[in-house]
Amino acid sequence: MLFLLIIIIISVYFRIFLYYCLINLVKYSISVYFFLESMQLTSKEIRILQALHFLKEHSRYEIAHRTGISTVSVTTLLNRLIEDGRITKSGKTESRSGRPSVLYDISPDFGYFIGVSIETNSIRLVAIDSGQLILVDRERPLILSPDPGEHLADIIRQLGKELESLFASGLVERERMLAMGMSLPGMVDTERGVWLTGFRVSGIGHIHLRDILERKFSIPVSVEDPTRCISWRELTRKGADMKEPFVLLYLGSGVGAGIVIDGKLYRGAGGLAGEIGHLHVTEDGDRCPCGNIGCLETVVSEPSILRNFQRRLAEGVISTLGRILPENLDILAIYDAAKSGDRLARSTLYDLGLFLGETCATLVELYNPSTLLIGGSVGVLGEFFDDPINLRLRQRVLPEMLNDLELKYAPHEPNDEAIGAAKIAERRFWESLGKDLPLGEE
Repeated sequence: MLFLLIIIIISVYFRIFLYYCLINLVKYSISVYFFLESMQLTSKEIRILQALHFLKEHSRYEIAHRTGISTVSVTTLLNRLIEDGRITKSGKTESRSGRPSVLYDISPDFGYFIGVSIETNSIRLVAIDSGQLILVDRERPLILSPDPGEHLADIIRQLGKELESLFASGLVERERMLAMGMSLPGMVDTERGVWLTGFRVSGIGHIHLRDILERKFSIPVSVEDPTRCISWRELTRKGADMKEPFVLLYLGSGVGAGIVIDGKLYRGAGGLAGEIGHLHVTEDGDRCPCGNIGCLETVVSEPSILRNFQRRLAEGVISTLGRILPENLDILAIYDAAKSGDRLARSTLYDLGLFLGETCATLVELYNPSTLLIGGSVGVLGEFFDDPINLRLRQRVLPEMLNDLELKYAPHEPNDEAIGAAKIAERRFWESLGKDLPLGEE
């Protein structure tokens, strides 16, 4: 009887969760449609724009094939969209008949997508146009009050201030801002739009941030964690038609794994897949922001690496890094020291590489990716991690699983998390336009 009651309770909660997700999806779709209708676009024109976003080859034939609209109608609609400045001709390709075929693209100024990255002490904002050009890239200090209970209000207030400054600059029109994506530290339930915990940003706990921001700014908002933002950024660097599965091990202010399967982010049932930063890896480590001791994040995240080096230098270990004030020590200084042969830098990075090797082995065993990427700000140290990581992979993983594995280090720029957030918002915007097209499929 008790078992049956538990099953019933679980079933009820699961249905409530599904209804909640459906309601939010409908709300998002309605807001997007209202925007497009305000631009006086017909349903067929919307389908063509949607096809232009998802197709690899934007020819008239491919658009007609994808949308189910006749070639004659597609030609008429394309000409009208060109006259209205919604799309542009982007070149030519050889058609199936061997004759040149015109290619089309969404006009860069059709609309803009905002990406925001929140860190413990900074807020970064980027704006990209529909042609993927970065129009704005700004980083500002994040000013938080002493009271953790005010931190959410502080973040929203400063975000509003940055957006007003952006609109005042004239670089982005408020009326053409299509969607905004947020990269948030800690744990994020993307499906429900909930910032579960900020870990290093205190005062955050199960905040329905997406709903709050959509009400305040009247635009569709996506919330995501930095790992998946970086993973999506890497996927869009490679091209949206990439189908080979890859896993990205993110090493930045936190640690996580981004899992990409068939060109899509895998988030798990509760939107929390890849939270490997809180795997227990050592018995005598530091306390993690999650409250536990010895998490992977306390060993290989950027703050933990810097803290480890500062501790060793304070103990009197001889190193060229001793000439640097502790507060000025950064990852690039450690890289330069290791590159010049500094014994402390090289031995410490080798030990860290062994921890990473254990983690990489686990990811390979679980997901069997074709590519394992190491990204984030710590990725610059990759050449000093290579040997210990490969050693652990050979020791831990069946040889058959390593035959086709490629270990790479993703390039990292300080704005990658924000750009990834903007691109996730862009993808969700176009996916939300309805069921007319088999979205995301090539």
